[in-house]
Amino acid sequence: MEVFVIFQRMLMLLAMMALGYISFKRNWLDEGGHKKLSEMVVNIFNPALVINGAITATAAGGSNLSLIKENLIFVLIYYGICIVISYPVAKIVSAKDSQKSMFMLMTIFSNVGFMGIPVLSSIYGSHAVIFITFYILAYNVILYTLGVFIAQRNIPKEERKSSLSGLLNIGMICSVLAIILYFSGIKFNDSVMSFFNYVGNATIPLSMIVIGASVAKIPFREVFKGIRLYVFAFITLLLIPIAASFIFKGMKNDEMVFGIFILLFAMPVGSIVSMLIKEYGGDETLCSKTVIITTLLSIITIPIVTMFI
Repeated sequence: MEVFVIFQRMLMLLAMMALGYISFKRNWLDEGGHKKLSEMVVNIFNPALVINGAITATAAGGSNLSLIKENLIFVLIYYGICIVISYPVAKIVSAKDSQKSMFMLMTIFSNVGFMGIPVLSSIYGSHAVIFITFYILAYNVILYTLGVFIAQRNIPKEERKSSLSGLLNIGMICSVLAIILYFSGIKFNDSVMSFFNYVGNATIPLSMIVIGASVAKIPFREVFKGIRLYVFAFITLLLIPIAASFIFKGMKNDEMVFGIFILLFAMPVGSIVSMLIKEYGGDETLCSKTVIITTLLSIITIPIVTMFI
């Protein structure tokens, strides 16, 4: 796909973010409405998009085991790399031990679902979502095991607790359901497919509006202060995905599966990290600023990364 076309689509997503920003600033969308809209995207629209990806892929010809196998290999490589490089990246951008855990989390947990699904489905189409679903499954498992362990490093041992119960969430359930539907080969009538198509596709504008409103919460000048945040953004949004593209290019069999693998490296920091920092302690403001900066910069960096796929 041409870089210019992808850049146009990223600009379209940026325009949707601007709607959220303006809506919040004009008080058309207040704090309560933003929270509720975010919950609807997470619990209704995004899961519907995941299910739609499965039933669309099934309708198009059923499961392709060779592509699934290739995708699973890339999922393992993706998270293996993210985990291994998280500490060196954190050490580069932060001298404070109290902040290293936060930067490790931000390196491992990019915005695979909330940003990844809308961006990649706009680039590759809804049939790409089923492949992203496998990343989401792994994401949830790692988040509520290793992720919580890292987040709790800065609190006393006696206050630490297990969060395995968090594995049972709507994202995890719908991901498992989507994979079952994909492999079962069950085909649905046009009404069911249209329902999930319409509801699922609403994820793209609504998730961008939610992100735009999040940007509006922090004073604009404060967001862009801090040189190390730009160093972190350069490493995670450009250096790592471009390096991965060169290193693993020999493993590319399918353009879309490989593209998903590389572009997920280029996704901004996931907002879930802010929630972990808020719950277990840390610099919540710095984390939120990093989420916003990487999200805004990704509009430019994702088209650049596609030049190397």
